[in-house]
This record gives sequence, C-alpha cells and structure tokens, in this order.
Amino acid sequence: MKSTLKSSSFTEKTIVRNYPKGFKSEELREETVVSSSSLVKGETKEIFLDGIKISIRKGKINPPLIIDVEHNFPFLKMHFEIEGNSHYTPKNDRSVAVKIPNGHYNFFFLPMVKGKLRYDCYKRNTLEILFTKDYLKRVFGHSYRAVSSSFGDALERDIPFLMWKHSKPITSQLQFIIDEIINCTYEGAIKKAYLESKITEILTLFFDSLKNKKTYQEKNITEDDYLNILKAETIIKKNLKNPPTILELSQITGINQFKLKQNFKLVFGMPIFSYLTELRMVKAKKLILEKGYTVTEASYEIGYKNPQHFTTAFKRKYNYLPSKLKKH
Repeated sequence: MKSTLKSSSFTEKTIVRNYPKGFKSEELREETVVSSSSLVKGETKEIFLDGIKISIRKGKINPPLIIDVEHNFPFLKMHFEIEGNSHYTPKNDRSVAVKIPNGHYNFFFLPMVKGKLRYDCYKRNTLEILFTKDYLKRVFGHSYRAVSSSFGDALERDIPFLMWKHSKPITSQLQFIIDEIINCTYEGAIKKAYLESKITEILTLFFDSLKNKKTYQEKNITEDDYLNILKAETIIKKNLKNPPTILELSQITGINQFKLKQNFKLVFGMPIFSYLTELRMVKAKKLILEKGYTVTEASYEIGYKNPQHFTTAFKRKYNYLPSKLKKH
C-alpha cells in the first residue's frame, strides 16, 4: 500500500509513504512526522493499529497549499477538520469531491484516489482515521452490511460514497470522543484496545445517524439559513462563559427567533440551551482532567455563578459528580 504526495511547498517535492497491506500491525505502533519547510510547519502523529491508521495533525501552512495526491489502495476514512479546511478534487471517475470546512467532518469511501488536495487556511488541526473493509467486517461481523446501510452497499459494489453530501459540524459529543483519542495517555495493548473502542463508538454513531439521515435541504432549511445556524453555533462555542441571548443570536445571524430555535434543533438535534450545556460540560471536564482546575474554578470558567448549579447539571449529564474526575 503506497501514498504519493507531490507539492512545490514540500522540501522533498515528492513524498512517498509505504504501509503494510491492510494496515496490518499485531501491536500498536506510533510515528511522528515533522514538517519544517518555509510553507509548512507542524507535525503529524501516526498511530497504527490492526487495520487502522490514525493521523493527528497540527501545524501552520502558507495558503493556498495544493498537493497532488495518489493512493494505490481503496480509501475508507473518517475525517475531522477541527481547525482549518480541506478540499479534495478528483482526477478520475472512481472518486468524488470531498469538501470539509472548519469545524466539520465526513466519512467517505473512495475506491481510487488520484487528484488534488487544497488547503486555504493558516492553521490546521485534524483527526483522520483510515481503516479497511476487513476491519469493519471484524467489528460488526456478518451484520456489518445491514448495520452500515447504504455505506455497506457502496463498499461491496466498490463505488465511491460520501456519508453526507455536505460535511456536518462536529458536535459536542463527537468532540469529546475526538479529544479522548488525541489526548490518550495509555500505552501498549491498553492504548490499542482503548483507541479501537473509541473508533467503534464513532462508527456506531455514524451508522445510527445514517439510518435516519436527512440533509438540511430535506429538512427544508435553505443553504443561507444553514450557514447562519453554523455561525450561531460558532458564536456559542466562543462565548461559553458569557453566551448571547436568543434575541442577540437572532440579531447577529439575521434569523428570526422562532426560525433560529427551530432550525438549530434540526441541524444539531437539540435546543440551543441544551447544546450550550453540552459544550459547557465537555469544556469543564477537559479543564478538570487536563488543566487541573478545581470544580469551583471550572464552573466559573464556563459561566456558572453558582458551583452547585454546575455540579447538579454535571451529575444530570454524566450520572456522577465532577469531584470524581479528580480520582480518575
């Protein structure tokens, strides 16, 4: 299995990576690839499991960065563009264009990859998970085709498939799992089992949503309204401590309050206040676990004036007290 990347932005001009067939690896293996040219700076941490390659990228580029890409193996990938954007344009009829904006994700199968990648951003922070058909079959057994619905049909027929024509915004639930993968501190066999369980958790969420898949067009949301809903969600994310009111969000986005509340729930699956609470709980958990904040400090940092109210909301969400995080 071979990947070939060509770009005038690369010091080497052409980068060729060879992988074992089917990403076979009896034990977990990790590599760090460092880029330090004048146009691309950063690092990619690659983790190889049995049938899986995880790439955690973080760095800066001088846009536009254009790369000619070719893989000589079928491409089955979950791609989370945490920060930045990615746009693949094919040069063959066995793949389709894949565009993933900032804060979005998609899941796709391309029987052949030969085309151009374009990045129009100064920073990129991504989680990309490649795996094989055999891995899917191993996880879901004989029922994998039924579980994966139209995605499984595309795999069997060897035709390109995008789970969502328009990439979806990364939800707080997915962001939490992404953070758990990126920040995993286990080692060896324990880390391998942990990461595989997290990937299975994401696949389960994807296939469950595929059964009830509806694009924003099918929900009678115009593209302009959809983009404004994403704008509203970005504003909420950036202002967890002092979030805007529904009226203020309505004025900023140009959507009346009724449509704002209705469309937000259609796009994100929950009311605005519930989504805000989800984001706050996820951030509080990270502050306590990763930054060493006390429960009181975390509660104030995410906008709760009364730590007891935060503790109640946290317990309702996770079914245990935030103080227990200190013992994990």
